Amino acid sequence: MERQETPVLLLTGYLGSGKTTLLNRILKNEKGIKFAVIVNDIGEVNIDASLIENGGVVGQKDDSLVALQNGCICCTLKMDLVQQLNDIINQKKFDYIVIEASGICEPAPIAQTISTYPRMIPEKIMKNGVARLDSIVTVVDVLRMRDEFGLGDALQKPNMGEDDLESLVIQQIEFCNIILLNKASEVSPDELHHLRAVIKAIQPKAEIYDCNYGDVDLDKILNTHLFNFDKVATSARWIEAME
Repeated sequence: MERQETPVLLLTGYLGSGKTTLLNRILKNEKGIKFAVIVNDIGEVNIDASLIENGGVVGQKDDSLVALQNGCICCTLKMDLVQQLNDIINQKKFDYIVIEASGICEPAPIAQTISTYPRMIPEKIMKNGVARLDSIVTVVDVLRMRDEFGLGDALQKPNMGEDDLESLVIQQIEFCNIILLNKASEVSPDELHHLRAVIKAIQPKAEIYDCNYGDVDLDKILNTHLFNFDKVATSARWIEAME
């Protein structure tokens, strides 16, 4: 019998890019979708209190808002993430799971954890279904890219070390399905065009959308089926994350 799948949206992007603003918009959806949210550190995420009170997120007491603390999802908390995904699915109350990764997280190891755990866990433990990674959405702060990264030109510098900030930003752009150019109206059309070209060179297959304050049509980021495990499992970035 085919397992029931709960879609997962993995939300990444550097600190201050607008991930939480987008998350609040997702939770305000008028489609009646019930979301469970997993975050690295609840203290860093300012989720609108009214959304919790009104049931967009039922609240910590009802286990819909899960904070994975004392580490990063991409490294030290992998097994915690697997456990929380199973717990949420077993509640049978939620239609969708959103994971907001820390701004310093690399998306590839998180995606690897979500995608491979159903292949390693006994069937009886997942009697109520499994999580399916639907898409990885990276939010890019256009203003910051202009002011600190030369509209993306700094991401193309040679001899970049793996600990450089630019390297992290590249990984977040490279390993995703959807890129949101947030605060797009704050730069000129020419600047936005240049940045888009640089990002396209880094990740030519991603869908790219301009937005302001995380305001994007949810149909563009939910239930997209853009993440394809079989395709990504052979990529260099995925193999590196598995090592």
